[in-house]
Amino acid sequence: MTTGWAIRPQGLSRGVYALSALFGLAVAALAVTIWMFQIDARRQIDQLGTANSDSTQWFLAQTEVEILSLQRALSEVEDAADPAAATAAVRRRFDILYSRVQTLRHGEGFAALRASGDIGAHLARVQAMLDAAIPLIDAPDAVLAAAAPRIGPQVALAVPEVRSISLEGVRLFAQDSDRRREAVAAALTRLSLLVVPLFLVLSGTLAGLFWMFRAARMQTQRITSARNRLHSLFEASIDAILVAQTDGRILGYNSAAQRIYGYDAKTAVGADVVELLTPPDQRATVRALLAQIRDGARDAGGPGIIRTTAQHQSGRIIPVELSLSVTADARDPLLVAFVRDVSRRAAEEAELIEARDRALAGQQAKARMIAVMSHEMRTPLNGVLGMLQLLRDTTLDARQTRYLAAMEHSGQMLLRHINDVLDASRAGRDRIDLTAVPVDLAALLAEAVESLRQQAEARGNRLTLDCQGAPGRLVLADPTRVEQIAVNLIGNAIKFTRGGQVAVELEQRDDMVELRVTDTGIGMAEEDLGRIFDEFVTLDPTFDRKVQGTGLGLSIVKGLVEAMGGTIDVASEPGQGTAFMVALPLPRAERAAPEGGPGAAGLTGGAGLDVLMVEDNPTNRLVAGEMLRLEGCTVTEACDGLEGLRAAALRRFDLILMDISMPGLNGADATRRIRAAGPNRATPIVALTAHAMDEDLAHFHEAGMDQVLVKPLQRAELARILHATPAGDAPPGTDLAATLGPDGARALMDRIAAELHDGLTALEAGMAPREACALVHRMAGSAAVGGLGDIRAALIRLEDALRGAHPGNTPPDWSELRKMLHSFSTTAA
Repeated sequence: MTTGWAIRPQGLSRGVYALSALFGLAVAALAVTIWMFQIDARRQIDQLGTANSDSTQWFLAQTEVEILSLQRALSEVEDAADPAAATAAVRRRFDILYSRVQTLRHGEGFAALRASGDIGAHLARVQAMLDAAIPLIDAPDAVLAAAAPRIGPQVALAVPEVRSISLEGVRLFAQDSDRRREAVAAALTRLSLLVVPLFLVLSGTLAGLFWMFRAARMQTQRITSARNRLHSLFEASIDAILVAQTDGRILGYNSAAQRIYGYDAKTAVGADVVELLTPPDQRATVRALLAQIRDGARDAGGPGIIRTTAQHQSGRIIPVELSLSVTADARDPLLVAFVRDVSRRAAEEAELIEARDRALAGQQAKARMIAVMSHEMRTPLNGVLGMLQLLRDTTLDARQTRYLAAMEHSGQMLLRHINDVLDASRAGRDRIDLTAVPVDLAALLAEAVESLRQQAEARGNRLTLDCQGAPGRLVLADPTRVEQIAVNLIGNAIKFTRGGQVAVELEQRDDMVELRVTDTGIGMAEEDLGRIFDEFVTLDPTFDRKVQGTGLGLSIVKGLVEAMGGTIDVASEPGQGTAFMVALPLPRAERAAPEGGPGAAGLTGGAGLDVLMVEDNPTNRLVAGEMLRLEGCTVTEACDGLEGLRAAALRRFDLILMDISMPGLNGADATRRIRAAGPNRATPIVALTAHAMDEDLAHFHEAGMDQVLVKPLQRAELARILHATPAGDAPPGTDLAATLGPDGARALMDRIAAELHDGLTALEAGMAPREACALVHRMAGSAAVGGLGDIRAALIRLEDALRGAHPGNTPPDWSELRKMLHSFSTTAA
């Protein structure tokens, strides 16, 4: 048993030893491994420290090399074959040196160097040199080349400074090398302690990236949703939407575009918008627009709507409305067009235009019908009223006088109705022509009131007039139209007032005139005031049986007031009366109106006038002939235009009364022939017509008629024309013939004619206003010597116009004078 016991511990010891040996070997191996890792780490740290030291020393040495290279580059500039390359080398060397100096001055690795001894001062002097050279280095090549000789010595002075910095750096970094190696080892140890924080940071970064991924995915979903909505809007639009590049290639083409143009998206997308969808006559314009947008010369013109045409797949041209805009793109701007097919609207507009044209044609036909009706009614009315006026001049008993007054009243009422219809027709067509002459409104209203006083008294009314303002004050106005306004308002007040009062008030202040007509008649309800100015309105049918009228008077008044730039208002109360207020802007006249009316100067009266009357209606010839004879005239009658033309060719008359509507040759054409040749070229011709439309009157004047008398013929109007016509005007030169003899008078008149024609030629060629004024004055004197009163008057008017002219003004119109001189030359011949 002892042997066995002894054996067992030995075996255990051997096992423990073996285990201990193995553990020792493991420890030794671990120690060796650690030692080897330590030796390797130390070797690597030493290598790192050596490399760092070597790098630092190389940087310092390289700085010294760079300043020497800069010095050499500066010295080579002056003799360089290529100055641009030499100055470029100087700038490159300067930039490298400047960068290295900045590193030495501000780099953390050279902080110890800067703090050592005089290194800071050396660096400051080197930096000062560099800063002083910067303006020259950045200057143009020529300036740098010229300054190189001055920069070189400054760089040479800095070379010792750089060398001192380099040597001091080598010494400091040699001392610091060991400390850095130990610091690196310690840093490695500390760095190992940063693994955990770094792991945490990496984990946080990963979490952040995951969150960003989720956010990006949500943003992508939103973008996709927005894109889908925009695509839905793009496709659901009722207007065609085209997206194209500036070269014309189509990128976008919605369903509405397929409907309008006929092409499917597969055909349209990628095709040329100009060739595919644009009519041939517009392709050049569209390509020019695309080129301008591509070059940035202009945009598409904004959101405005353009009316144009497009081409359907079938070749049919369709009207469209187009709106263009330009949107920015990464490579090229894109043109976006919204297109709407307006074929139906264009057809409707064409129908409206056609309907308007038909309406205008109907309105013109209505106007002509009114003119014809006026003529057809005025012609017999002229005979009735004319004969009544002649009958009044005969001996009548009381009953006949009363009957005659009733007949005249009915005839005048019918005439007023005809005039109302014509005035309403003119107002409805905006054809109211206004004149502006000096007018005494107080006197004009006084005459109007007096003319209506008998009518007012017949209905038991008291008619008064109150004029406020300076007596005799003149304003610029159309007296006929102002009188028409007053007579219509006063007459309307008299018609609807019985046994009451009608008051007329005139107030003039500054450039505004107010006319008020107030009555105490039956008045009107408030709801009727808004339509009393409409045509053919008489409000209550019961009044139609008591008060006669067309219902046009107030409509005409409103049209006249508005045409004169004024306003009209009305206030009324049933049973209490009515008040009309008219405000007219009428400026003051600067000088008084000439007395006696047109043609008053030098009149000889109507007695003794030799008158040719051309009229196809026997009744009208009878009336006009008797009126002329009662005025003391000698009358020659012609029953149509041709007979009147033959009579005018035989001898000269003092006055010609010319009817318009006649068989064979009408009055306008007969007047043109009389004016063309014969003894009555300058004889006053007065139209005697029932045509009273404005365009008719203008036509008569254009034909050569001097004045117009509208039927029915009034003896007072005829007397005014006769009294303004000189009796027995002698041809030019008659008095001269008595003095100089026929041959002398003819020679003088020929010389005057030549002088006048030469003067007119000079005036038409153009000259200064002062010279032209003097020439016209001389011509007027010659015309006066020859007895050419009309020509002299025209020259005086031209002289007055030239006195107020200035250089650069519109040249005067010489047509009137040219026509008169041509007429005079023809007569003299």
